[in-house]
Amino acid sequence: MSTLFWIGIHPSEREPQLRAALAKAGFRWEAGAGRGTCLLVVDRPDPRYIPSSALEILWWVKDATPEEASEVLARRPGWVLRQSMPLESALTALQHVRDRDLGSEGWLRQMLHLATLDELLRLVLVRAEQLSGAEGGAIWVRQDDILYQRCGEGFAEAPLSLQEAECLVREGRAWPICPDSRMGILRLKNPKGDPTPSLAWIQDVKDLLVNAWNLEQSQALSFRDDLTVALNRRALEVDLPRIIREAAARNDSVALLFLDVDNLKLLNSRFGHPVGSKVLSYVAMEAQRTIRAQDRLYRYGGDEFCVVISGTSVLGAGKMGDRLVQCLAERAMRIGETEVPVSVSIGIAVYPFHADGAEQLVEQADRALFRAKSEGKGRVVVA
Repeated sequence: MSTLFWIGIHPSEREPQLRAALAKAGFRWEAGAGRGTCLLVVDRPDPRYIPSSALEILWWVKDATPEEASEVLARRPGWVLRQSMPLESALTALQHVRDRDLGSEGWLRQMLHLATLDELLRLVLVRAEQLSGAEGGAIWVRQDDILYQRCGEGFAEAPLSLQEAECLVREGRAWPICPDSRMGILRLKNPKGDPTPSLAWIQDVKDLLVNAWNLEQSQALSFRDDLTVALNRRALEVDLPRIIREAAARNDSVALLFLDVDNLKLLNSRFGHPVGSKVLSYVAMEAQRTIRAQDRLYRYGGDEFCVVISGTSVLGAGKMGDRLVQCLAERAMRIGETEVPVSVSIGIAVYPFHADGAEQLVEQADRALFRAKSEGKGRVVVA
């Protein structure tokens, strides 16, 4: 008889029927968490409810969004099932959970069709680490001919050329993800034996990954600023709430740096508007070069830029701001034989220390930027 660990956080009227169906199918249960398969009865899936000892989880919920389902499944293998579905679905889902099988049918598969690429990649990475016994891992995804690390840890975060990625695959130090489209690679830290057989299941979700990747690439065109290398304000409005939700689930922080190019109107008057446009492109290029690969740069509008940094403290955000100010102050832009001085003012706010959501975080960083401008420009002010 198989044992389940039953955790009832929010009572359900159908619990007696589910227990009877499980007993008839040969399952027994113990109350509380344990090292094995856990059945969680909750109103909605939430990462805060994940027991540290559970190997896999069947979420029996009243309702859930695709984002909520993807969030919990990215953290622990499992299945999300609505309580309104037939009880036989719970038995089928338990079998999939214990086999760690995404399945070709069912609600999870349907929900994954609505997941973002990052949500899918986290799920792929977690399952690959579990099945291979690896101590960690990371996934790189291709953008043009460069691969950037999108999730995971344990490896250098530097971008990889297509040739470097293919070399790692040939040497058996990486495994391709959707090789037909050359979408990306997976690296694992100290897997137990050859992980290739345990990664064959990725083929089953290839269509989901490629579709999400293609959708992201098409959206990226509308999320890019025409003048600079930065993302645009529309992208920030989409990304920042999601980044904060993910940080809240991890009990982590998110820093927002608001940059304003000092004296751009004077530069336009002195050198002409074409030079002003070059200054904006120069600031974006230097900022992109200074921040980390996983940090994101946006042109907010006019002469303002934003940098979003996940997982950093107020002190760390301040140091990054100082570095940006110093780098631009030390590297005057050259137009022919003329040196054009460039400086920025920066306002910083950090979730959850200064704000409890995206809108308030933008407001607090903007206020800090106003203080930086009014106190003399070329400086950093924290909310």
